[in-house]
Amino acid sequence: GISTANILCVTFTNKATREMKKRIRAVIGDNDTGLISTFHGFCRLLLKEDIHTMGYPDNFMVMDTEDMESILKIVYEQANITSRQFTFSKAKDMIGRRKCTSFEHIQYVLETDNNKIKEKFLCSRTAEDRIFFGYLYQQKKNYNLDYDDLITFALYILRTFPEVCEKWQHKLEYIMVDEFQDVSGNQYELVSILGKYHKNLFVVGDPDQTIYSWRGARVDYIIN
Repeated sequence: GISTANILCVTFTNKATREMKKRIRAVIGDNDTGLISTFHGFCRLLLKEDIHTMGYPDNFMVMDTEDMESILKIVYEQANITSRQFTFSKAKDMIGRRKCTSFEHIQYVLETDNNKIKEKFLCSRTAEDRIFFGYLYQQKKNYNLDYDDLITFALYILRTFPEVCEKWQHKLEYIMVDEFQDVSGNQYELVSILGKYHKNLFVVGDPDQTIYSWRGARVDYIIN
């Protein structure tokens, strides 16, 4: 008797999402399988509704690896940094780490004046800072988000705007998380916040199968 609109199932890959939808369709005989998505897919949905709270338009673009590298090329050129000094791979890891651990980018993306980020970029002394703030500046110019932003922006909104948080908490009566051994601190906080009202959080996973510790996954969440 629960509406599919009030059930959220999250997993880690698009392939797993498709498989879950297929299995549920086979059981219930209905194409309306509810909110079944990856963590990033769900956050994108949340942001489509509520990113206006951060001064962003709902037609923001989510960048892929190629888009990120195009931005980094511009930044490297402007900052006189070569990929020999700092590889793109190393730069992307550094940007993701800084965004996901300190959330320091949020204060800059909230600024209506993009020149403050540009100023930070121009005044930065280290290559790491020049890359980080140059990247933020280029992103904000076109309201582009990367995959880390999807999670961090969604978390920021849930932490900061009680009315938005309550809307999602009330809507999601049942939350189910697949492959729980692979959740990061931010993903754990996201489902913890969303499940606070109805307190119906169901998780499945195997601590011996964790594969994302290099990407911030913390197996202790499922063990403890």
